[in-house]
Amino acid sequence: MDIHNLELDVACYATAVYHEVNTRSLEEKVGVINVIRNRLRSGRWGYSVCSVVYANNQFAVQDETHHPVDERAYLETKLLVINTIVHHKYTNPVADALYFHDDSIPPKKEWFGKRKKTHIGRMVFY
Repeated sequence: MDIHNLELDVACYATAVYHEVNTRSLEEKVGVINVIRNRLRSGRWGYSVCSVVYANNQFAVQDETHHPVDERAYLETKLLVINTIVHHKYTNPVADALYFHDDSIPPKKEWFGKRKKTHIGRMVFY
């Protein structure tokens, strides 16, 4: 295992999870981590964690309206990523889901046809 690549992967996972579901439950966060992992395995969004996370308009990592990062919460997110991806401490709650959204957002037309996998907290996974 290349420690430099691992550090970069963890940072990209954590950035996406922090900006998408930072204030949500552990299971919602693990769900988003697994969506990223599923997308990586699919190859449709890129062949590295960072290419998946930074794919055009896929995750809220490039939104300029973000509040300043809470460093403690971000570090806790990085630990969660390590525990999920490296140590396999948490099982995948979203199966092979490739998409998710907050249930307060009405489904978009392009989501039609995607089969719902599960609903965890406020997050719907497809």
